[in-house]
Amino acid sequence: SQMERIANETSWEIDIENLVKAKGFEECVAIINEESANIVVSANGLTPGEIAQIKEIVFLESSIQPKDVKIIEKNSL
Repeated sequence: SQMERIANETSWEIDIENLVKAKGFEECVAIINEESANIVVSANGLTPGEIAQIKEIVFLESSIQPKDVKIIEKNSL
């Protein structure tokens, strides 16, 4: 059960990273920890629309609620 959860989280992280990059972000790192996600993106000021897009991607891929998604902006990763 725990191994399956870890495998699922790893798969979600990869999928989320690829989908966020496909939306135009140069770099993205996703870290999923049970019921929350930290998403680090290469950006200098995210718009509300971009934040919503990232949270939607995380929700659709992992079912993690948008309120449990933390987005961290980095100028360069």
